[in-house]
Amino acid sequence: MSHDNVTPFRRPPKRPAVRQQGGLGLKSHRGKVVLAHLLTIAAFVLNFFLTTAPWSFLSLAVAIAAVVLVYSNRGEAMPWANTHHEHALRTLIIGYAINIVASLLGLISGALIVVSFYVTLGVTVWAVLRAAIALVLGVLRKPIPNPHGWLI
Repeated sequence: MSHDNVTPFRRPPKRPAVRQQGGLGLKSHRGKVVLAHLLTIAAFVLNFFLTTAPWSFLSLAVAIAAVVLVYSNRGEAMPWANTHHEHALRTLIIGYAINIVASLLGLISGALIVVSFYVTLGVTVWAVLRAAIALVLGVLRKPIPNPHGWLI
């Protein structure tokens, strides 16, 4: 009787693997990772160059779009993609927190405007380099070695 055959060595039937849409489409894990890092780069570059009131909201909107994309895909992606989502989220939060503190220092004292500018420049360079290296790793489908660290 075949239904009595219960052994620990019996393999379950193979299920066909669900293929993702290839390339850099938004339905693939790689496409979402690439888009997240491109939005992160765009948010910090726009934040550095567009500082006046109506245009600065454009960089804020790009940053919010990046956070929503990253946060919504954070737990349901492949393990290598989850490291990229965590990395991009930490880059956005840490970078914007430091930029807000630097801007507040520039508003408090007129003498600290130069310091605020250089802090914003440093954060922009840090975030763009961090996201660009992660972008290359994302295109290659490699995980981020330390997504919780401050460097790549």
